[in-house]
Amino acid sequence: MIFFLQGFSQKIEKKVGAYKITEEIFLTENNKKIAKQVFYFNESGNILEKIKFGRHHYNKLNIIGEIEQFFYKDDKLQLSKKYISSCKSCKFFQYYSKYEYNEGKLISENVFYAENDSLFMSTNYVYKPNLKEIHFNSSVYYLNKYDDKNRIIEQNQVYEETNKIRWKNEFSYSDNFRVGKFQTFYNDGKDRSEIEIVSYNSDRIIASKEIIREKYKTKLFYFYDKYGIIKKIEEYESFSEDDYKLIYTTVFKVNRKAKDIDKSVITELNSALMESN
Repeated sequence: MIFFLQGFSQKIEKKVGAYKITEEIFLTENNKKIAKQVFYFNESGNILEKIKFGRHHYNKLNIIGEIEQFFYKDDKLQLSKKYISSCKSCKFFQYYSKYEYNEGKLISENVFYAENDSLFMSTNYVYKPNLKEIHFNSSVYYLNKYDDKNRIIEQNQVYEETNKIRWKNEFSYSDNFRVGKFQTFYNDGKDRSEIEIVSYNSDRIIASKEIIREKYKTKLFYFYDKYGIIKKIEEYESFSEDDYKLIYTTVFKVNRKAKDIDKSVITELNSALMESN
């Protein structure tokens, strides 16, 4: 898949992929479209290209603000490229990322400035039994803990120098639910705790997600087409003890070439689309 950025026209010379999925977000109050993205996937469900419309200082949805391209070898991501423009007349600024694996596991991701190939950010992954550490060129790292079913049961942000926990998210599971409890250790006297309740349908696909804070709640409902591909997300908000009110609706439009869709491909598609929200 090749993009040719000619001037500021963002002309797309060629589109490739077994699946094209368009995501549009609408504000319920006036049904105004406030965001748009287009995704291209291959036959395996790997994302090939993501196009985001609108720019940080010029949020018009008829102009491209960001483009990401993804390149694979044996279904493993090897290279990604990102083009970003933040204003109406700004040129595109390019980054690219390289990925390294060991025994099939991702061990490093390095992001470079395309202009001079200098390193922008480095991420390293360390694997231990039921543990994964994610280190950045930063003062903190992530420490994830998993159960014997490889389900995440704890995520911590930890200071590199002291190994003290900055914040923690603990997860518990039942038949059709996952409950997350988030708390911080900033010692500033503020309550930033959250409870996240995720429910699943009989096919173990996410049906809803509720995030409960001290004075503010959010709830999302997920809807799927007859193949199991996500088609709509409704996002509700509630302040204090008020009833939930529909604020945003996200709609997905699927254009596919493949006649038959394997369940594993549907899982990949849904995972990428939900990750973008």
